Amino acid sequence: MKKLISIAALLLGACMFCGTPARAESSSLEQGIAQYRAENFEEALVLLEKSRAEQPESSLAAFYLGMARKQGGDLSGAIKDLTDAATLKPPVLDAYLELADAWHFTGDDAKALVWAQRSEEAGVRPARSAFLKGIILAARGESDDALRAFEKAKQLDAALTQSADFQIAIVMAGSRKLSRARDALRAVVAADPNSEMASYAKEYEQSFTRIIESHRTWHLALGLNYLYDDNAISNPSNAAAQAQIGNPTGQRDHAFLGTLRLDYSPMLSGNAIFNAQYLLQSTKYGSGDNPSTLINSLTLIPGYAFGSSALSLPVNYSHVLLKEEKYQQLLSARPTWSWQTAPQHILQGALAYSRRDMLNDPFVAEEERDSNIFGASAGHIFSYGKLGGMAALRYDFSYDAAQGSHWQNRGHRISLNGVVPLAATVKLNLSGEVSLQDYLNANTLFNDIKRNDTTWFGTAGISWNLTPNFAINAQYAHTTAHSNIPVYGYSRNTFSTGVELGF
Repeated sequence: MKKLISIAALLLGACMFCGTPARAESSSLEQGIAQYRAENFEEALVLLEKSRAEQPESSLAAFYLGMARKQGGDLSGAIKDLTDAATLKPPVLDAYLELADAWHFTGDDAKALVWAQRSEEAGVRPARSAFLKGIILAARGESDDALRAFEKAKQLDAALTQSADFQIAIVMAGSRKLSRARDALRAVVAADPNSEMASYAKEYEQSFTRIIESHRTWHLALGLNYLYDDNAISNPSNAAAQAQIGNPTGQRDHAFLGTLRLDYSPMLSGNAIFNAQYLLQSTKYGSGDNPSTLINSLTLIPGYAFGSSALSLPVNYSHVLLKEEKYQQLLSARPTWSWQTAPQHILQGALAYSRRDMLNDPFVAEEERDSNIFGASAGHIFSYGKLGGMAALRYDFSYDAAQGSHWQNRGHRISLNGVVPLAATVKLNLSGEVSLQDYLNANTLFNDIKRNDTTWFGTAGISWNLTPNFAINAQYAHTTAHSNIPVYGYSRNTFSTGVELGF
């Protein structure tokens, strides 16, 4: 979208100057101006540099030299000369608008806005000043002010109506006011159906129509999966540790996995963001001795967008049944800041707080896992290709202030996730992470050892969307946990496959 805005600014800048601000003052200047008007910019540059050297106090020489540099792509040089043209006596007022345009192209929209406002206040080409001001404000994410500037440009010069309506549509789309954006694009087409801008507008109007018609505020998904688990009870890998806990059996098992997900995603206008999700997950093992679970969770994600960044506050509540008995409830909040640094790159930073309550009493006080958990994270998301490719890297820190001394710990986790499109409807999903848990107190149940765990976890899966509402999937996952207390060290492999239905 910023690219479209910049293209519009370039077109504006190319046609912005016409006429002579003042009479030429020297032969070199006259010849330079003549060459500039003939669009012989290289020849003009040589003559105007000579004129500027001869008359360093000439605002007119500075102006035309700045314009020649600008046409040649030397924006830093152009800004220097145009600034002289705007500040020498007498100033060349047209330099105000040219400076606004040049600063905008360098990405410094704060300075661009200053010069656009000076141009507007000085009455320099009022309609074009308002139009360029709108482009700059839109690039800064100041949508409401940008819309007012474009409307003003239309009122001042009817010839700018089509261009202004196109920019209004882009701003509306950026604010997720897609219906109003579509109406503005239709106005662009109606103004001159055969123009090149109208052809662009038709494409965007059709895209917005598809988005509006395909958007579903409510989305229900049902997942049905089979799971094979070779260590459902996380049986220790160490034989002595197995003997220590009674040599349990039955760790290999089959299970049914069912999920029911209800998403609420309203199409809000403006900068407000809101999503909500209810999720029901059931894992039912064949053996009643293995840890079948039923998890209910509700997530609310309010947020607000600020131009290229957004602040959100995901809040989640989860309740867990284990073997059909109450087991745990968890309430968490994770204020998150996301910043799109480039079209394909997003940086994220977050703080986190969770309250964990175990719903059964521990057998000793040191094993009490009720806790306040504090955390922070930083990550980078990279998207690529036209089929939804993605890679994400994240670091998480956590401090678990459990009531029981055995569970108080500091954690570090590094995770890497990727989506590799194999075709338009087939994707390979990969993930891997390593977690380090440093427990802070001696474990009185295991010879007063301070426990340290390192856990490796990875998945590889494939999903195939046969239709927009029907997908099949398969996934393999592996876990290896190392611990200096062997009871907590184990290895586990799972394989699952199933379908997901959307409604």
